[in-house]
Amino acid sequence: MVRGVAMEYEDLFKKITAWAHDRGIDQADPRVEFMKMAEELGELSAAYNKEHHAKMVDSIGDLQVALLIFCQLVGVDHKEAIEAAYNQIKDRTGKTTTAGVFIKQSDLHD
Repeated sequence: MVRGVAMEYEDLFKKITAWAHDRGIDQADPRVEFMKMAEELGELSAAYNKEHHAKMVDSIGDLQVALLIFCQLVGVDHKEAIEAAYNQIKDRTGKTTTAGVFIKQSDLHD
């Protein structure tokens, strides 16, 4: 099943890439797409604060689309980026607070 999900994600990525290309967004100023991500993050924050699930889903999707396009614009492979992030955290040790915040071991102070 995971393989099927990954393929669906790859298909969506290709569709998003084509959508951006068809509209010339893939040649836009990366700063514009960066601001779009900030806008979408603000919308996600508002939806979260209002506990509006459907709007959160929409905002998360919009944020992901904007992030994928931004990655293209600045020459970052989104798969390499997420893999690098995972490789950085996978063996990390630390402590999770009662609020659910993970503090890595190197940041813990006695």
